[in-house]
Amino acid sequence: MKTLARADGGTTVDPTDSEAVRSHLERFAGPNRVTERDDGTLTAEFGASTYVSVGPEGRVATGMPLHAFDAPADRLVFDHDAGELHVEGRSDGGQVTYTFRRP
Repeated sequence: MKTLARADGGTTVDPTDSEAVRSHLERFAGPNRVTERDDGTLTAEFGASTYVSVGPEGRVATGMPLHAFDAPADRLVFDHDAGELHVEGRSDGGQVTYTFRRP
C-alpha cells in the first residue's frame, strides 16, 4: 500500500492501489458503505444518488445531485479532516482536478 502524507493534512493515494483506495474510502465513508464489484471497482455510497467509485485502472466516477464526474485519475488526495476527496489527473483537454465533499 503506497500512500504519502502531505503537509496540508491530506494523504495522496495511487488510484490503482486497490488496498489503499479501499482503506481510505472506508475511512472517508464508513466501512459498511464501501462495496466491490466483480470487476474490482470500489464504490463508497452516501445515499441513493451520491457515491464515489474508483475502478481498478484508476478511473473515478461520482454521482452527486446536480453534478457528476467521470475521468481517469493520476492521484487521489483524501483530506479526512475536511471531508474532501481531491481527484487529480490529465485528460485530452489538459489537467483535471475535481473535489468531492462528503455529504
